[in-house]
Amino acid sequence: MRFIVAVTAGTDDPTRATLGMIAAKVAKDQGHDVTVWLQGEAANIANRNVYDKIVGHNMPAMKDIVEDLVDAGVPLWVCEACGRGRDVSPDNFLATAEYAGMGHYVQAVAEFDRSMSF
Repeated sequence: MRFIVAVTAGTDDPTRATLGMIAAKVAKDQGHDVTVWLQGEAANIANRNVYDKIVGHNMPAMKDIVEDLVDAGVPLWVCEACGRGRDVSPDNFLATAEYAGMGHYVQAVAEFDRSMSF
């Protein structure tokens, strides 16, 4: 199946951010095709200088989860307006991160088999 996982939390709510990324990792580990949509504070998850500092309460390390997703080639779509507003850019993107617009996200929700939001 194809999943789009939308994550809206980041440095502001590291526990919720981590839960969203765990869901993406579990879906990928189960063999699904996964894309992660990062909007709002979650844009920081795509910043190689920030993601490893996001630590949720009683959660596994965000660093490990994100690195597993990147190693697996999971696309990290960064809301362009959200990313630019937080200085998240191609200059500091993780390897699979790229800007995307709301149109990309809405199209994915319409076309993919499942969507999850955190």
